[in-house]
Amino acid sequence: MYMIETKNLTKRFGTLTVFEGLNVTVKKGEVLVIIGPSGSGKSTFLRCLNHLEVPNMGEVFIEGEKLDVKNKRHMRNTIEKVGMVFQNFNLFHHMTVLQNVIEAPITVKHEAREEVLKRAKVIIEKVGLKEKVDDYPSKLSGGQKQRVAIARALAMRPDIMLFDEPTSSLDPELVGEVLGVMKDLAKEGMTMVVVTHEMGFAQEVADRVIFMDGGTIVEEGTPKEFFNDPKEQRTKEFLNKIL
Repeated sequence: MYMIETKNLTKRFGTLTVFEGLNVTVKKGEVLVIIGPSGSGKSTFLRCLNHLEVPNMGEVFIEGEKLDVKNKRHMRNTIEKVGMVFQNFNLFHHMTVLQNVIEAPITVKHEAREEVLKRAKVIIEKVGLKEKVDDYPSKLSGGQKQRVAIARALAMRPDIMLFDEPTSSLDPELVGEVLGVMKDLAKEGMTMVVVTHEMGFAQEVADRVIFMDGGTIVEEGTPKEFFNDPKEQRTKEFLNKIL
């Protein structure tokens, strides 16, 4: 059983086809990195995996369970297995770091507050923000905000983490601290799908790299195959521009 599987996944906005017929699988503990130029459908594909976008055609399976819009409760329970971190941190500005992290498990999953508090403090320390637990987002750097966003997603105890260009809005010197947390998650065996422009991260952490362009998967392979010996001309052109 795959942790994620898509079959013939297609998404359109009006007359614009974002991607068509995507068949992607992700195994347990695998880190899949998706790269490609802007507008190639990477982020929209990611958002279809937890139904933030509804595909026009095709199927999404999470741990073997099909996402079915007709069965709201079943779909909600399935989607709760998937955490997501966005480009923009989407924190609650009127809440402290701790409050941001505990909010969803208590209000969405109705977990006991004391149990969630204990877990949240461990997670906040894990992402290196123990000293910031009572601070509000306005006092945090971009990198710290993104680490809070990761902690908030982890507090829901997901089996899968999706990252949508998590470092793209950060100053260059803050990128490393966020990638460091993601590397630690990968080492711990978290199943991850990461849309990113950070080629160093892809080379170091990915088990598999997918290159998307024009709504199709142009090429995929291990980081070694992909970066050292790309097969497709379009892949070579892209890598020559960014490396």
